[in-house]
Amino acid sequence: IKDLNFYFKKIGPEPFDKKFNFKYLFDKIKNKKKNIKNILLDQSIVAGLGNIYANEVLFYSCINPTKNGFQINKNEVKKIVKYSITVLSLAIKFGGSSIRNFKNTEGVDGSFQKKFKIYGRNGEICYRKNCNGEIIKFFQTNRSTFMCKICQK
Repeated sequence: IKDLNFYFKKIGPEPFDKKFNFKYLFDKIKNKKKNIKNILLDQSIVAGLGNIYANEVLFYSCINPTKNGFQINKNEVKKIVKYSITVLSLAIKFGGSSIRNFKNTEGVDGSFQKKFKIYGRNGEICYRKNCNGEIIKFFQTNRSTFMCKICQK
């Protein structure tokens, strides 16, 4: 148990935790030269956001995943906090994402992958109203990143 406590002390709050709020996130990213997507994937900053969900959060927030933490303004931080909760709530509602072989405890596939706004949609047109931008795929730290060239600034 001692080892577990040591491990859990290194993990940041998850988006549903009251500690994950505007002040917390702003303080964590305001001086970071690392890009915002990799910041969101850093479990010591926020727990529970994997690659797919980080892509979706940044799309909902209209934030370019290559922006560095120090470039993220206060309004964008508020959006990240809000949409982290939104995206994870939707993922839970639809039983998670079955991309390859995920099944829940009852052996059922999740269906959140049918609700993705950005992830896995390379070359397709953005779903955002009045955008019509093309979604591109590129790699950040060996992870697939998807973004709309028009609405994610």
